[in-house]
Amino acid sequence: MPTPLAAADAASISLLQLCQISYLDPSAIPGSFPLAWPASGGGSWSLAWGPAQDPSGGNLAYVAVRSASGQTLSLAVVVRGTDWDVPVLGLWNQIVQDLDADSQQAPPWTAATGTLIADGTADALSRVSGMTAGGQSLVAFLAGFYGTAGNGQVPLQVTGHSLGGCVTTVLAPWLQSQLGQQGLSPSIVPTTYAAPTAGNQAFAEAFRSAFPTAACYRNTLDIVPKAMADLYQIPLIYEDVGPGLLAPVAIATAVLGYDLWLLHCGVSYTDIPDSQSLPGSWLAPDPSSPVGPWLDEVLQQHDTKTYMALLGGTSVTEGEAVRQRAAIAAAAPAAAVSRRRPPAPTAPADPAYAARLKAAFARLRQPGAGLR
Repeated sequence: MPTPLAAADAASISLLQLCQISYLDPSAIPGSFPLAWPASGGGSWSLAWGPAQDPSGGNLAYVAVRSASGQTLSLAVVVRGTDWDVPVLGLWNQIVQDLDADSQQAPPWTAATGTLIADGTADALSRVSGMTAGGQSLVAFLAGFYGTAGNGQVPLQVTGHSLGGCVTTVLAPWLQSQLGQQGLSPSIVPTTYAAPTAGNQAFAEAFRSAFPTAACYRNTLDIVPKAMADLYQIPLIYEDVGPGLLAPVAIATAVLGYDLWLLHCGVSYTDIPDSQSLPGSWLAPDPSSPVGPWLDEVLQQHDTKTYMALLGGTSVTEGEAVRQRAAIAAAAPAAAVSRRRPPAPTAPADPAYAARLKAAFARLRQPGAGLR
């Protein structure tokens, strides 16, 4: 289980600002730099490589370098999370990376026997590692930097939000392996926000052992970090907050069915040990949202602006929820959506419905549960 957060530091806030920038239109990313460190004496970030995208446009990454008074202080590899405002093929690839969890494979680096990651996560890693910017791959750029005299002690930070956070947990050990093969061993420090779980218990334990100072932040009211280790908690996540909304029946059924399917497939996922909980609070969904109040609350709780507020920092973008609402409204006007579906509940949760959900997931958690 996540441990309570003591206090976020300037590094966590600054890296989350870099994550926010990753969601901008790729053409706007260079104009976001230089980006000042959120504390005095910390210098500023400048863009050093990228932004680079895979051919479908579904994944994006860039590298920023922080310097002050002519001294290089740190390097950051930033991986974008799921972005709905991408070409159709890119969106499809992201959905596969998010949801292709019913089969697992050994990671593409030397790992302990039994270490497994989701096939979707492996696909995302393959796409990110294959990106180039200016004709140079990510590994080639990093090898050139750390192979330069005087740069060997510069920390390498790897960070991402949402899917980008999940990719961070596999990209960090992959980079460690790739650079190690070239005789380079920079200190790698991963930091994730709202990351779904990437692999099984052996993977989670190996990650924490390899990166003991990694920070993995999880808003307690965000459903995304509950995939795939704690899927059963999603439908009831807002039962005891705000007006006590429960997940719509279709969503609860889908979550229940997928959790059952994962059990049937014999795969399991484990959270990174010692992840850090950010105590979320109710954000009052937009009553006019075409997706209904429950999903609108989900969008807000997962937003980088919400994580920034919980960390006590200042956002450098408007956040993703604003753009997601606009995209949803453009694709399906509220009036049309309201005619196609019954109004989502806005009253306190139905105790009988909540009891049925709890009973269903309790049965699913019993030994021997699964499809037969």
